[in-house]
Amino acid sequence: MKINIKKLGYTLSTFFVLGYFVDYGWHLTMSPEQKDLYLQILKMFYLGFSGFNLASFILGLIQIYIWGWLTALVFGWLWNYFHKD
Repeated sequence: MKINIKKLGYTLSTFFVLGYFVDYGWHLTMSPEQKDLYLQILKMFYLGFSGFNLASFILGLIQIYIWGWLTALVFGWLWNYFHKD
């Protein structure tokens, strides 16, 4: 059975974006010390992330959507390659 890479791309990107919303909102529940560490981690994972502001939020959102598509392309291609009918 072949995987439809287009559907997988939309599915994974939507899932990653929803996770990003939860992840970004999670910082509201943290103490100031935890927020500093969390900010450093986000800066490592998202290019150009500068803090909890609108520009960084949108930049991270775009990046996570692209990562969803890249994951779908790689996984879908590998699945279809190794599961030939």
